[in-house]
Amino acid sequence: MQMQHRVRLVALLFISWIAIASIGLYLFGQQYYGLFDQTGVWQRQTSAAFAIERLGIAPANDKQVVHVTQTGCVCNRLAAEHRDLFTHSYQITANRQFQFSAEQLQAAGFSLPAAPAVLIFEQGQLIYAGPYATGPLCSVDDSLIAPILRNTLQLPGLWLNGEVKACRCLVTPSMK
Repeated sequence: MQMQHRVRLVALLFISWIAIASIGLYLFGQQYYGLFDQTGVWQRQTSAAFAIERLGIAPANDKQVVHVTQTGCVCNRLAAEHRDLFTHSYQITANRQFQFSAEQLQAAGFSLPAAPAVLIFEQGQLIYAGPYATGPLCSVDDSLIAPILRNTLQLPGLWLNGEVKACRCLVTPSMK
């Protein structure tokens, strides 16, 4: 009988360890996954046009892209996979791609609810702002921007895409 109790105790400890480890991994993995604009910041923001000149960049006739990262965000690694596709797959030359931090964007007058993000400008006017892709791993297969960059999707106006779930780090608004 003594041996049977030991086996049950070991089995109970093992099952408890598996359950606690699984819950911990799930919560850790999900802490950076959620709605891109979970507070509705963009819903309250006016959809006034944001021109690329506000970032100190001269407008071009073609599409221009601003990649936005946040220091220390674990999701930056996933966004890097998307950035690697811009030159070859989307035909956006390096001189039409720019790198900014979320803080630099705020200083220029554009608030992001989260990062990493991408801003796409057409003829100097913002047409898309939001995550690169949807899903917990922001896979290039779940890209939101590929059709826009390949000109297979024409947006009727500005799309502040805050309603999708993606890997993101929330941006704290600066106090001015």
